Amino acid sequence: MKAALLNAYTTAAIADAVRIEEVDSPAIEAADELIVRVAGAGVCRTDLHILEGQEFGEGPVPLPHVLGHENAGVVEAVGAGGQHFAVGDPVLCYPFHTTGLDHAERQGCEHYVADRSTPGINVPGGYAEFLKIPERSAVALPGDSEPSDYAPLADAGLAAFRACRKVAEDLRSNDTAYIVGAGGLGHLGLQILKILSPATVVAIDVREEARDLASRLGADAVHASFSEATQASVAPPKAIIDFVGSKETLSSAVARIQTGGRLELVGVEGRLDVPARSLVERELTVSGSLVGTFAELLELTELVAAGRLEVVTTKYPLDHVASALTDLREGRVLGRAVLVP
Repeated sequence: MKAALLNAYTTAAIADAVRIEEVDSPAIEAADELIVRVAGAGVCRTDLHILEGQEFGEGPVPLPHVLGHENAGVVEAVGAGGQHFAVGDPVLCYPFHTTGLDHAERQGCEHYVADRSTPGINVPGGYAEFLKIPERSAVALPGDSEPSDYAPLADAGLAAFRACRKVAEDLRSNDTAYIVGAGGLGHLGLQILKILSPATVVAIDVREEARDLASRLGADAVHASFSEATQASVAPPKAIIDFVGSKETLSSAVARIQTGGRLELVGVEGRLDVPARSLVERELTVSGSLVGTFAELLELTELVAAGRLEVVTTKYPLDHVASALTDLREGRVLGRAVLVP
């Protein structure tokens, strides 16, 4: 099969490190496995971290490697023990492969399992024509759906949903919440927060095109910076969800959030350094959100199927993988980039 193979780490030209090559197609080895013909694979900033040689687990991801942990497609083959899916069924692929027996999973926290397998990170991913997954990691999609439109839900949408669900618990109708970054995750987050909470939702992004998208998707206000948003607000925000996580956005968020507020972190680009006294005296809650659970993915998928949540994608042929990754790195992608084999 054709796949985008990462052959070298780089912080420079991506085309020299990721090339389209012929590799062996995955084969069913266990009775509960599915082969999925990939219809769309989301392009994530985590893929850039892998590309740069950052550590995942005990070190950088071994090379050569097929990226892609945000996948959707159509069932191509079913193992002998498969009971819930048939060839031709459209599916969204939950990004973690687990047994269902771990203590964390029994508590409903599949994403906490330490020894999970994750396509695109420690097993071959979806930047390819075919992907092998356990049947329990497949989420059924409506029969008339285009799976590539759902692919970003497997990580971007799921992380945004989990963060928004946690924040929404504390928000009232007279509160304001900031969404920092209206990109692949943030454009979903602002819509989700509008659905889950009665609060005023403000989107902050330095890119004009991203602010225009946020306005179209229902943001109550859009601004290019924290200072601009603060000047336009009557009161400080009760909650901030930071999908960027840079040194600048983190420091601005802590400085501007109201006493008793909540800062939810999804972006991981920077470092947060806050005196304990500041957290205590202002009773601030700082929390992180990493992907999410099966239950959250099901609810999220149902919102999209019902037409209540719009997933904005910029699609690239698999052969243009280097362009997609480069555009993401340079901030040129509107919504979520999706590779289509």
